[in-house]
Amino acid sequence: MNGIEETNMSQRNSKSERSEKRETSYINMGIIRRTEGIFPEETRLIRASTNLMRRMTRVSKDAVKEFSKKRDLQAIMNLFARNRELVHFSMVCLMNGGYAPTKILSRVALENTLCIRLFNKKPELAKEWFTNPEEFRKEWTPQKIRDELFTKGSSLWNSYNKFYWKLCDYSHPSFKGWSELVYDKSILWHPVFNEDYASECIGLSFFIIVQSLQQFAEAFKRWFTPKLNKEVHNIGLQGSQMIRRHFQVK
Repeated sequence: MNGIEETNMSQRNSKSERSEKRETSYINMGIIRRTEGIFPEETRLIRASTNLMRRMTRVSKDAVKEFSKKRDLQAIMNLFARNRELVHFSMVCLMNGGYAPTKILSRVALENTLCIRLFNKKPELAKEWFTNPEEFRKEWTPQKIRDELFTKGSSLWNSYNKFYWKLCDYSHPSFKGWSELVYDKSILWHPVFNEDYASECIGLSFFIIVQSLQQFAEAFKRWFTPKLNKEVHNIGLQGSQMIRRHFQVK
């Protein structure tokens, strides 16, 4: 390749990179504006919720002296902090038209929430979770944890099972998320805003938020101030309304 060809290719690549940046930025901002325009209350509340979850982890400063003898508190703190980040990045995906990735992150957060519930019920299992995580995962599968937490065959047990397997559909090779990339029988080359998908993902996010808040508050209630309790209560009520509005598991 001579010098002129290299220069021409370099110029084409440079233009392509500038165009890609401009197009990506345009698409992302467009989706963000449409999402916030249609769901202003929801996006405000998700941001408020992740901010609250971040501030809630500060109670660890007071509780940390008990972590060595109460491994369940340490485990619940770690899992809650993970969910805080998962909810945050779920929102990032949602605001960029990544509806299937939002559901994949929600599946991980749901498994974390089930573990938090399990350690609230059986705190002695937290030690095994820390010391031998591989054995813990083999023994305590998501299915077994659900069977332990909910009465088998009950409406709650059935709902969690359906909910969990629905989310699994987006992370397995059969990957239903592909359907969200197809429009008029063609695979889209860029993210596109979809009000129905966005609504469902908002409901999923609030389900994880509310479940995480409730279980964490139960474990760390000794260190909660009245003001923090009130914030958790208010976010929980508003989040529950959003779940009913946007997502139902029957």
